[in-house]
Amino acid sequence: MLAMALTHAGPAAPVRWECPHGYQVHEGLNVDFPHDGLKRSFWVYPPSEGGGPAPVWVPLTGTVESTNQNLTSPRSGANALMAKQGFMVIGPVRQCAEGDAAYRGNRCDGLGSGGWTWKPWNEGRAPDASGDRWKRDAGPDASFFRAAIRCVGTVWKLDPTRFYIGGISAGGTMTNRALLFDSDFWAGGMPISGEWYVTKDDGVGLGFEEARGLVAASPKKIFQGRVGPYPLPKRLGAMVVITVWGGEKDLWDCGPPIGLCSDYRPTTQAASNYFSAQPNVVQVACSATHGHMWPQVNAQAFNAWALKTLASHPKGSSRESFQLTPPPEGYQCHVGRYEDHYPLHTP
Repeated sequence: MLAMALTHAGPAAPVRWECPHGYQVHEGLNVDFPHDGLKRSFWVYPPSEGGGPAPVWVPLTGTVESTNQNLTSPRSGANALMAKQGFMVIGPVRQCAEGDAAYRGNRCDGLGSGGWTWKPWNEGRAPDASGDRWKRDAGPDASFFRAAIRCVGTVWKLDPTRFYIGGISAGGTMTNRALLFDSDFWAGGMPISGEWYVTKDDGVGLGFEEARGLVAASPKKIFQGRVGPYPLPKRLGAMVVITVWGGEKDLWDCGPPIGLCSDYRPTTQAASNYFSAQPNVVQVACSATHGHMWPQVNAQAFNAWALKTLASHPKGSSRESFQLTPPPEGYQCHVGRYEDHYPLHTP
């Protein structure tokens, strides 16, 4: 259970609790949820105890694992267990899964279409002209998450100052996108091994090796990226963001003929640089050794610590009031940008 008192720290943006006309939300798997011309699905795991408004946790799976695995498998996070910690857990199902929360297959693994970079989530604009339409539009996934929360809130009491989102890999990238576009809605989030899709200052896309080298050469720089709006917002709403890097093995191999196509050292560095420079954002940079997957060392202890850390800083809290408690064994976390990724560049 949550150890801190769930008191409001200040006003959040007004939330209108509503479902699509005639839709009845319920505990368990909700299907055929109409949104943006599609029928979407999401799981609802209400908090086990507590009568007050509950904080909300929206976990996102990545490319190769299903929503069900993300919610119930220890190897994939078992995020549904956070309901026992006092959170309302809402698990969205990816578009590519076509409503099937158990789906894990080729439909969710590969290059995106319609101006998007990757299939599982609408998490970053494509580097060519087809992606231009998403420079200022978060896309249908980001709005689906908000719509699901508003609908769940018609049945259960939710705390509008404590909406949090997080995910692994493509889900971490989608988390970055949601936070960058909708910082007035989210109180924070946890992108785990998320992409930034680093670009030049003018927003022009870069190849993998070029982007990788650019960050290595200037690891303190704030980089534009295809993950968020172009240009990036000058000022975000108040949030807390826990960025997680899985260590030296935090890489993604796309297979032949492409080979290595993502290195989450530069991407998490770029994310932490931007978030830590925001005056209203508390950036917590965490490093571990689990590689490219949901944190595995003391996994449930880490999940509980991370979510309690998020919930300790509701919307309206000042950056100065934040206090970081020690993480479980196996994790190195501090407030501010990463300083361990490129140590030769760190004072």
